[in-house]
Amino acid sequence: MFSGFDNVIVIVFWIATFIAFFKGAYDMWREYRTSKEKSVLYFLIVLIITWFWFNPYELVALHPFVLMAYYWNRNRWMRNAMFVLVLVPFVIRVWLIAASM
Repeated sequence: MFSGFDNVIVIVFWIATFIAFFKGAYDMWREYRTSKEKSVLYFLIVLIITWFWFNPYELVALHPFVLMAYYWNRNRWMRNAMFVLVLVPFVIRVWLIAASM
């Protein structure tokens, strides 16, 4: 089902989402410890829950959406990085589906 190029895409996606997850969780935990804001705690809980909706072989992950929402007004670079992490796998997946038709 997967060619060599598809496996490289899956591995890169897995590594990128893994790094994004732990970077986001660390930032949220650090902000929660300093500010004690409940909204940050809720973002962290949702991030942990959405980690389990992660299928690298289908290029599906929900936690980049949570991170994009969390970083929206906090860090422009991370917000854009999460947007790319959401958009690029979607485009690749559509391209792979179209190529198999």
